[in-house]
Amino acid sequence: MANHRIAIFGYGPVAVEVASYLRDGNHSVLIIDDDPKRLKLARSHGFPIQAMDYREDEALAKLQLGEEIHSVFCLFPEDAENVFLTLSVRALAPRVRIFSIAHGRSAVPNLRAAGADKVIEIREISGLRIWDILTRPVVVGILDRTLFGQADLNLAEVPLPEGSFLIGRPLTESGLETRYDLMLLGLVDRAGQEHFLYGPSAQDHCLQAGEVLLVIGPARAIEALGQDLRATPRKP
Repeated sequence: MANHRIAIFGYGPVAVEVASYLRDGNHSVLIIDDDPKRLKLARSHGFPIQAMDYREDEALAKLQLGEEIHSVFCLFPEDAENVFLTLSVRALAPRVRIFSIAHGRSAVPNLRAAGADKVIEIREISGLRIWDILTRPVVVGILDRTLFGQADLNLAEVPLPEGSFLIGRPLTESGLETRYDLMLLGLVDRAGQEHFLYGPSAQDHCLQAGEVLLVIGPARAIEALGQDLRATPRKP
């Protein structure tokens, strides 16, 4: 068997996005399902596939969980399937990392009790996304073009040199989101000791030379910001 490092069980809508994102991050992914239609779809998307009944411990054992595979994603459309799979995987491989989705809030404690390391409740995520669309449309747009748009996503520290165009401007006027498609996560002061998150209490802070911006976004945007900060001061 090929050396697949991540196994995704259940190639539904969520798995399509997860698998594509992992592949773009240079992770080796194996799609496992017992539904021929879903396996056919995964193959058409260029993923290696394996037909398997996850209810059979012997079949799971052949995957060499913990050796050939270090992480498992339980992404079946039914919570009961994901709970059963989590229990089985955890019994066979105590050290494997298990990620699972929950289609209902009541399934979250069951999945955690079964041994899942991380549980994502789909309805809660959807509700938070609707709220973000209403209250933070610019930020949502950035995420759609980067993380959800399958573009490169990077976390970087960008220093503010003397004379750069952002010096003396409050965070609210930095233009990082609208001009660069970058999200500001935080800031490190000139002493390098104080960190604070980008939020309502910090938005009036005026940027100073020697501080460091903590940003997330495409590599090209981070590079463009760095070049502009090092260039002759200009209006944003």
